[in-house]
Amino acid sequence: MVYNYGWSSTYAGAVLESDQRKLSKRILQAELAILQRTREPGLATKEWRAIEIAMDVLRDMRLRSHHPLHEHRR
Repeated sequence: MVYNYGWSSTYAGAVLESDQRKLSKRILQAELAILQRTREPGLATKEWRAIEIAMDVLRDMRLRSHHPLHEHRR
């Protein structure tokens, strides 16, 4: 399911980034956009759950991108 939250496009940009040189920056931008939203009023339960999932995915992406087993071989 896809919901159109204010932070969704930044999150999608990180998830879909294929350039490893840009990935860390994209992840950080998405995390910051999501954290900014958590400081705003009016979060529904559904959006809180989406935020939890998105932050878990971004954390996993960050860990994978820094793990030597996931480096691209030349």
